[in-house]
Amino acid sequence: MRHLASALAGVVLAVRAVSAQPAEPTEAHMRTVAERIVALEASRQEATGTVATIDSLLSMYSDSVVYEDAESGSVVRGKGTIRKLMLQYLGSIRRVAASSARMMVGRRVVVVETATRMEILQARTWVPVSRNQIRVIEFGADGLVRRILDYPG
Repeated sequence: MRHLASALAGVVLAVRAVSAQPAEPTEAHMRTVAERIVALEASRQEATGTVATIDSLLSMYSDSVVYEDAESGSVVRGKGTIRKLMLQYLGSIRRVAASSARMMVGRRVVVVETATRMEILQARTWVPVSRNQIRVIEFGADGLVRRILDYPG
């Protein structure tokens, strides 16, 4: 009887340990978040972009999110720091035309490829720009974005 009680206690502990582990984000969740990020990234910089647009975007990020830009080599850590930088670019683009994003989904990661045409405000002049980009979006077990890597396409 004592062995049966010990075995049952072991099973209960094992079940609790497994159920206490965070669930993996689903492919559908990661794809939806990636699509929202692509849309909000452009709209936050347009003239219609607001602080609320930025906050909506950042609601999908963990507090300790890391952003890396491969071309410039810059690394930005933390949601608060990223928010401050994003605020500087409100209204900095117009006439955005983006192709449908191509996505590849893996375990806790989405790779997004986009092609975008827009006008960027430089020295009080609107300059047409085309940009191809590959973005790697990594997720934590909680489904929040923990790291973003941008590469020129």
